[in-house]
Amino acid sequence: MKARKALITAAILMFIVCSCANNKAKKAESLQVKTITVKKAMQNINLESYGSITYKKKNDVCALVDGTIIEQRVIEGSPVKKGQTLFVLKNIQYEIQKAERQNQLNSAGAKLRAAKNNLTEQERNVISTMLALENARTNLLQKQEEYSLKSKNLEKNQKLYEAGGLSASAIEEMQMENQASKTEIDMLSKELLIQSLGYQDKDLLRQGIVPSDDLEKRKEQLMDLNTQSAKIQIELAQVELRNAQRDLESINELIDALTIRSPCDGIIGALYFENGERVTQNEKLLTVIDMETPYAKISVQEKDLEKISIGAKALVQIESAGFSEESVVDFISPLADSETGNFYIKIPVNNAGNKLKLGMFAKCSLQSKAFGEYFSLPESALRRRDGNTAYLYCVQNDFIYQKECPIEMEREGKIYIKNGLKDGEKIVDFPSNVLREGLRVKCI
Repeated sequence: MKARKALITAAILMFIVCSCANNKAKKAESLQVKTITVKKAMQNINLESYGSITYKKKNDVCALVDGTIIEQRVIEGSPVKKGQTLFVLKNIQYEIQKAERQNQLNSAGAKLRAAKNNLTEQERNVISTMLALENARTNLLQKQEEYSLKSKNLEKNQKLYEAGGLSASAIEEMQMENQASKTEIDMLSKELLIQSLGYQDKDLLRQGIVPSDDLEKRKEQLMDLNTQSAKIQIELAQVELRNAQRDLESINELIDALTIRSPCDGIIGALYFENGERVTQNEKLLTVIDMETPYAKISVQEKDLEKISIGAKALVQIESAGFSEESVVDFISPLADSETGNFYIKIPVNNAGNKLKLGMFAKCSLQSKAFGEYFSLPESALRRRDGNTAYLYCVQNDFIYQKECPIEMEREGKIYIKNGLKDGEKIVDFPSNVLREGLRVKCI
C-alpha cells in the first residue's frame, strides 16, 4: 500500500516538472515582433500633385470695321504686349469721308465766325441807333422849345398888329415861320417814331422783358432785344460746328479701328487672315492667349477632392523656369476627366517677365482640409485592409490582438487614423502571416 502511494506521488512530481519544462520551452519559443508605439499628434497634411501651365483666358480679336490688311506685324506664337499693333487695315471710303467731313467742319467754323462778326456789326448798329435816338429826341425837344417861343412871340405881335403897330405882311411872315416850325416838329416826331421801332418799352414787353428804370440796364435790354437774330445765327452755327466735329470724330474712330491692337499681354494663339486679305466687320482675325496671369492646372484624385476647397493655399513650383510662388485654389472642376477619372483644379500664378510658357510642367503642394490630430502609421503596419478599413495587430501584455480602424487618409507611404487607437499602444510593424490573435510575442 505504501509502495503504491509512493508511485502516485512520484508520478505527480514528474507531471509538475514536465509542465514547468513545457512552459519554459514555450516562453523560449515566443515570436519576436517589431512594434511601433503610436501617439496622436497634430498633422497639417498637404496634398502633392502635378499638372501644367495653361491660360486663364483667351481673347478673340475681331475687326470692328471692314478693310484690307496692309500690314501683318505678328505670327503665331509671337509674344505681344497690351496695346501692341497686330494688324493695320485700309479702307479708302473712310479716307474720302474724312476729307468731306473736314471740309464740313471748316465750313461750319467759317459760318460761326461770320455769325459772330454779324453780331458785332449789329451791336454797333444798335449803339449807333440809340445815340441817334438821343440826338433826335434832343433836337425835337429843342425845336419844340423854339416853336413855343415863336408861338408866344406871334401871340404878342398879333395884338400889336391889331393895334396897328405891325403891317399885315409882317404878321403873315411870322405866322408862316410859326407854321413851318410846327410842320418841322411833326416831321421830326414821325422820324423819331420810325427810328424808335424796336427801342420802345412796348417792344420789350412784347418779348416778356420788363423795362428797367435804370438807364444803363435798359440799354442792355434794348441791346439784347435788337441783337437776338444775330445771336440765334451764332447758336445755329455753333450747332452746325458741333455736328461737324462729331462727324469728324466718328470717322476718325472708324479709321483708328483699322489699327488692330492686342487687348492684353500674351501670345498669338492663332491667325485666321494674312497680309492682303479682305476682312469684314466683326470677323475674327486672331486669338491672343492672356499669359499675364496664367493658371497652374493640377490633377487631383477623386478620393482627395473632398479635402480641397476654394481658397486653399497652394505652393506652385516650376523647376524649368526657376519659379516658385504661393497662391490659392481658384477653381475646382465639377466634372471628372473622362479618360483619367481625376478632377482638375486651377491655381492662378503671376507671370511677371513672361517666364512661364503654356504646357510647362508644374508641381503643386496643396493645403488639405484634413488638419487635426491623427495617429500616423506606415503602410507596412497594415495586416490587411478592406477599402478604408485598416486591420492592425496590437500587442498588450505580450499577447497579440486585432483592431479594426477607419483610415482617414494616406500620404507618401503613411496612413492616418483618427479613431480606434490609444496613445501608447504598440502596433506590430511588418506583421508576419504566422501571427494569430492570442499568440504570445516578444516586442523588439
